[in-house]
Amino acid sequence: MLHRFATHAMNRTERSRQWCALTRADHVEFADDREASLRGGDFGQLRLCLVSMGSHRVVQARPAKASGGAPALKFLFQEEGNATVRQGGLENRIQAGQWCAIRKDIGYEIDAPGPSRQLSLTVPCELVPGQRRGIQWWRRPRGYLRGAAQILHASASASVLSGGSLSQKNCEQLGGQLAQMVEMTLCSDTQDSFPDLREERRRAVLEFIDDRLAESGLDVGQIAHEFGCSSRTIHKLFEGEAHTVGRAIWERRLERCRHDMIDPSLASRSITQIAHHWGFSDSQHFSRAFKARFGITPREYRTLYILN
Repeated sequence: MLHRFATHAMNRTERSRQWCALTRADHVEFADDREASLRGGDFGQLRLCLVSMGSHRVVQARPAKASGGAPALKFLFQEEGNATVRQGGLENRIQAGQWCAIRKDIGYEIDAPGPSRQLSLTVPCELVPGQRRGIQWWRRPRGYLRGAAQILHASASASVLSGGSLSQKNCEQLGGQLAQMVEMTLCSDTQDSFPDLREERRRAVLEFIDDRLAESGLDVGQIAHEFGCSSRTIHKLFEGEAHTVGRAIWERRLERCRHDMIDPSLASRSITQIAHHWGFSDSQHFSRAFKARFGITPREYRTLYILN
């Protein structure tokens, strides 16, 4: 069964108490007044959670384990914003489009300076293949915008958003398939090779886009000006990719709308308000684009997930 939760309180202290009670974190500090929300549940031996929060700091000082008491790893996919992860005296910063892993048998901290959305996938260590790796290996940020990691993230995201309509048996089967995708992702990791400068620059462009998605004037010209290059150079960064830079902006705006429409903390916000916030000035145009992308209208989508 999938769960949905959003903090509802008059002050940050009470919201922190609510969040700790739900997630069993040792300590949470909210640094702004944005409501925090969570959607997730168990898929067999795996646990998936989609978390949206404002500026915050989470402390888990005590070792945590997966259900059943087995040692576990938490894979963090940073979908929006950035966060600093500290564990074992080490720290790293993950940006939108990157993932890292946390050893849950060791205390850790997550610090996000602004609005952040993360998809987490917790896996018992017994399901993780290969030789035992230290914190240094797991904490290293890796991209998930292509290859096996992209498939894992897309599948986990679809699972946590659609799992409410599946039977327990189907969720367990899906968990097993996701575990195989984790194995595929780890086996295909190429982090030890030389860095791909084109990919790093492309990731920087996507991070800039994510930071300014709500600006209606965002386009290739603005991006090129920010990076001190021509529009042609920006277009070339996306050659051979599934989407052009313009389409990437479009797709990411639709994804933000899709997430916000089922975010419990934004239930009072209308579909039109959400669409306008993310740069869509024409409601009918937005509705057609949404249906073309996801197969159903925005209203049908929101109703479906309220029922589930």
